[in-house]
Amino acid sequence: MLAKLISIIILLSNVVFPCAVCYGNPESPMSHGMNMGVLTLLGFIIFILLVVAYSIFIISMRTKKINNS
Repeated sequence: MLAKLISIIILLSNVVFPCAVCYGNPESPMSHGMNMGVLTLLGFIIFILLVVAYSIFIISMRTKKINNS
């Protein structure tokens, strides 16, 4: 049964055509939108990591200031 299912999927894979992103058309609006989405999410991640790093730096500076007093 599993072999029949796998063979059907392989035979039908030629019927299903990939989208512009999967196919690799760099000029398509879908590829451009996907790239902008990835860059936007990367920007959010970088921003959050910078906020966390800044917070750790400020906490360590305050701790040093309290310990030196």
